[in-house]
Formats: sequence, C-alpha cells, structure tokens
Amino acid sequence: MKKLNHLEQLDEHLRIMPKPNLNKERELQIKRTILNTRAANIKPKKKRNYKGIAATIGALAAAFIFSLLLYGALGKEQQSTLLLTNFIEDEVSKISGELNGNTYTSDDQAIINLFYETMEDTELVETVASDTQFAETLEVYNNQNQLIGAFHFSDSNVVMIDGKQYEMNTAEWQNFKEVFYTDEYLVVEDSEDEPEEQPEESINVEELIDQELAKAPSERDWDTILGHIQEGANPDRALQLAAKDNLDTVVESLLLAGADPNSLDKNKDTPLTLTTSTEVASLLIENGANIEHRNARDYNALVLAVYGHQTEMAKLLLEANANPNTTVTSNNDVTVLWMASKFNDQSIKDLLIQHGAELVEGYEYEGWMASEIPTLEEMLTADLLSYASIGRLPNLMTIQLPADSSIFPNHYGEAFESFTVENGVADVYGDHLFIKSGGENLYTKYQYELNPGDNVTVNDIEAALGQPSSTYMDEANGLRYLSYSLDHYELRFSFDGTVTYPKEETAILSLELLYKQPGIVEHAETVFDLLATRNMTELANHVHPEKGVVFAPFLQLNSTPLTEEHEPVIFQANEISGLLQNKTVYHWGDHGSSGLPIDMSPAEYLDNYVYTKQEPDSIFINQQDLSGPEFFTDIIRGEYPDAHMVQYSFNETIPGDDLSWLQLTLIFEPYNNEWKLVGILHNAWTP
Repeated sequence: MKKLNHLEQLDEHLRIMPKPNLNKERELQIKRTILNTRAANIKPKKKRNYKGIAATIGALAAAFIFSLLLYGALGKEQQSTLLLTNFIEDEVSKISGELNGNTYTSDDQAIINLFYETMEDTELVETVASDTQFAETLEVYNNQNQLIGAFHFSDSNVVMIDGKQYEMNTAEWQNFKEVFYTDEYLVVEDSEDEPEEQPEESINVEELIDQELAKAPSERDWDTILGHIQEGANPDRALQLAAKDNLDTVVESLLLAGADPNSLDKNKDTPLTLTTSTEVASLLIENGANIEHRNARDYNALVLAVYGHQTEMAKLLLEANANPNTTVTSNNDVTVLWMASKFNDQSIKDLLIQHGAELVEGYEYEGWMASEIPTLEEMLTADLLSYASIGRLPNLMTIQLPADSSIFPNHYGEAFESFTVENGVADVYGDHLFIKSGGENLYTKYQYELNPGDNVTVNDIEAALGQPSSTYMDEANGLRYLSYSLDHYELRFSFDGTVTYPKEETAILSLELLYKQPGIVEHAETVFDLLATRNMTELANHVHPEKGVVFAPFLQLNSTPLTEEHEPVIFQANEISGLLQNKTVYHWGDHGSSGLPIDMSPAEYLDNYVYTKQEPDSIFINQQDLSGPEFFTDIIRGEYPDAHMVQYSFNETIPGDDLSWLQLTLIFEPYNNEWKLVGILHNAWTP
C-alpha cells in the first residue's frame, strides 16, 4: 500500500478548488508560488524519528497558512475593479437609449465625446442584487452600426452588462443622461392609431410664430401671430417687434394676451426702450413697464429720448415720474440736462428744469460739437463718397478721420461717455462716437447712430451710392454691413442681419467711417521727421517727380495780402537734395503781419518757416485747424483735387507768449500708387 503523503493531499485539495477568472499573468504568478512551496522529492526512510515527524507537521502548517492566503487573494481578485469602457472594444459611432418608454439616439460626435469623458473612468464591482429593476438602457454601436455594448441601469447604483450585475458610482451616469435624454435626441415615431396626440404641439406653435415674425414688417400678419399666441406661443418677442415698429393697437392686443412689458431682447432692450411712439410708450407704462431700466449701453428710456431729440417722449416719461436728474450712464454724474444743453435743445432743457432737474456745478453747458446733428438723408443728397474718400462727411465740419483725440477736450469738452471696445476705447460726443486703438492718440473710426425720424433703408443707400463693394455679417453683434471700400477709407452702413427684409424696408441703423492703416498720417510722419533732421537727400525721394513741391508762407499758395496773384516758389525733386547748399535768394511771399517781403535763401527759409523745433500739439487731417481759415481747405481742393493733407499745429512757438501759434501743412498727391509731397505750407500768428 502506498503511504499517505500529506503534501499530495494538499495538492489535490487545491486542484479541485473553484478557479477564479484570472488573467494569464496572475495565473502564472500563483502557479509559481505553489511550486516554490512544495517539499523536495526525497525518498523517505523506513523509520521516522521525531525530527522527521515535526518537519512534516511544519510543512503541513505552512501549506495550510498558504492556502488561507491564497483564498484571500482569490477573493480579492473576484472583487477587482473594472471600467465601464472595458466592455467596449470598437470605436463608438452612435449611441441609443431608452427611458420611460421613449427612445433616444444620436451620432453627434459631441455626445459621443461626452460619453467617453464622463463615463470612461466609471468603476464597476461585480455584485449580486435581488429585486433590481433596470428601467434605463444605453446601447453603443460602431461605424458599421453593429452593437458593441449594452448597459441596463437601475434606479439604484447597479448596472447590468452581459447578464452580470455590477455596482457603480452613479454620478457620472447622471451627468451624461441629463444631456442625452432630452428632447433634442428624442426619436418620435408617427402613430397611426393615435393621430390626435401631438407631443410637440407647443414647439410647432413657437416655430410658426417665429416664421411669421421673421417676415418684413409690411408682410407680417398680426392676426395670425395673435392666433399662435392664443394656442400657447410666447408673446414677448412679438411685443418687442410691435413696440419697435410703433404699432400701438397691436401692442395693446399683445399686452392683453399676457406679453411681458419688461421682456428683454439680446441687447437688454425692453419694449419701452425700443419704441419711439408716445402712444406705445403710454400703453407700456400703464401695464407696468419699468421706466428706469437700462439696456446694454447703460441707457434708460429718458436718456434715449434726450439722445434722440424726442421732446414729446421726454415729456411723457417725466410726467410718468422719470428722474429728471437721470445720469447718462449709471456710473457717472453727467445728467440728461447737461446732454440737452450740449445739444442746444432748449425745449427738452426747459422740460427737465420744470420737472426738477438741477444744474451740475463744474460742467460746461455750451460750445459743443453735438449741436451738429447729422442726418443720413441729407448726407445722401451730397457727394457722400467723395467726402468719405478724404475722411470727411458732408455738412459736418468737425468730423474727420483720423482725428487727434487730444484736441477734443479743448474744442468740444470732455466726452460724456467712454467705454471699452475690442482693441480700443470709444468716446461719445452727443451723436458722434469716435474710436481709437489701444495706446494710440488718434481716432481712426467714426460712428453715427441714426436718430428717430432719420429713415434710410438699404434700398436708399444703393440707389444713392450704387452697389456696395461687399456685404458681410458680424456674428458678434448680429449686424450686417454694406461696405464701400475706398482707396484709403471704408464707408459702411449697418442694419439688423438676423432677419432678411426687403431692401426697401430694411432700416439702416448706423453709418461708420474707418481709416485704413497705414495711410496718409503714417507717410506724413516720415516726411516730418526728414524735415526735422534736414535729410534733404532722402526727402527728394518723397517729392512728386513731375509737379515738384511748392513752399507757401502764410498760406500764400496763389496770392499774397498785397497782390491778387502770386507765383509760389517750387522746387523739383532733383533740386531738393542740394537745397541747403543753394545760396540763391528767393522771394517766397510777404509777411502776414508786417507785409514785408520774405526774401531769403532756402536754408534760411527752412529755418524760419518750416517749423519742426518741437513736437506738434495737435494733428488735423484734410482740414485746417479752427484757428486757421477753414475756407482754405477749399482752395487746396481747387489746386490739388486729389490731394490729402496733414496739418501739424504748435502752440506757444514764441517762448513766454501763450497766444503764439504756428501750423505746418504737408500736402500729398497719389503717384503710381504712392503718396508724393506737392506742398509745404506755413501759417502763424506772431506779435
């Protein structure tokens, strides 16, 4: 009989033990451990002594302890953590699910990415749960539309995959299903048995009212719109458009239908800040409109009324207890009375004072450019494109681009509002808005927002100016632009681009004039620096090769105070480089004060009449400084119809005399797509 070997019995017990589902690496590791604990295969002696028995008992004890450790290890392996995405081998191309009897599906990559991002780290631990109901299903498919994974979720923390149950943290699942199980991904099947059930009825009504509101004002059927509202459509946007179009009877009907008089559009305007009709405004106020609400520009209804020169609207608002000391914006102390005074709008000033407006000490109330209230209708009757080509606007002497912002406080007072725009700052002077880039002192963009009553449409613009160079949409503000691209400027007109109206009904909202950089200013700076350093050789390269450059003291371009006609001194481009060495005495003109002749050499003339000794105090583009005769601009136009000019103004050119001033004007004409110098003009006042 074979003698009993206790180690062999242990091996047999281990062999018949239930085996866990182990990966290859783990399985090999356990086998190696078992082999290392077996006793050596040595032939036993016929007689055993006590030492041998003790060794055997020790070996059995060691084996027993190892078996306990092994069972513990196996138990831990059975409770190992898996990831939800371990069950998905292929790339997911579509996700489908079921919740509360409804089916949802999507092949949107954003949803697929969300599935991976929120659930790929979800940990699963196998479990056995009883009486578990799995009401939520998620299936994922590959790009061949083959099912690659199905997950059944319970209302607790248990999910079933391939017939097995696992515990999980449900937070990730909740995050995903809140996005996925929504109407956007709901699959709605037509039911022939129950055609009367239309779960999307309210959505259809909203779509129908939006379609009607998207039409041109003359084409909207307000009876149809009111019908959709009775069927459940939201009336707020309809009220905003009806108020904007000043339809008082429609506004009254919409308010009766429950429209909110304080609803906001994308610019935070309410129906009250949109309307210019006192009838509409009265209805809105009677129905609870907030007269103090401020829109995205921080203007309330009274500010807009004063801004738009609407006397009757201002009167209505003041009688409805609008604050007569309302500030233009909420973060400054400039009041609407100050603005009305700057506009020289006496009727609104009187109304404000009658209702308790108080003068603000320290503010200047007169002499401001805002009294120039432009109308686009009038500008279209003039040669608007010709003015725009030199950075000007017709009938507006103070509008020019580029404009030196440093002179505005002296000439026009401080801006009543300044705010940050993309890459720069906008300063508001009444109806005029000037924009400069960050860190620069020149305004390079001008904007004028049309006032109520200035009714110009896209059709009017194209009829007066022809087809635009381009039209484009600015998604950031929802405006579309008609752009007329000129050689050195861009003239453009904005209108609401979110809805396509007929051209004869699409209202223009604003006019904008933009300076293209680099332009005449940058070229003039180069020439000024060459004159300051007396670099005549390089200056010659900037002189007009055919016309040369004219020198005119005291603006004596073609006449002097003592003669009707005057022949100015002209040097050709090839004479400029040797100008300082030229000893010839020329008669340049007559002194503006004494009338004495100005007879001197070129070097002496440059030292006395081409002033570059200090930095300019201000710069004017294509017009004279207000201290000089404005009519001279027209003289230059007559002599040089295609010219652009840059005037440098200097203050206190005589030390100690703060009334002394001097102007240096550089005139340029285009030649072979380059600016060439044709004139250097001088003007000054001296004791």
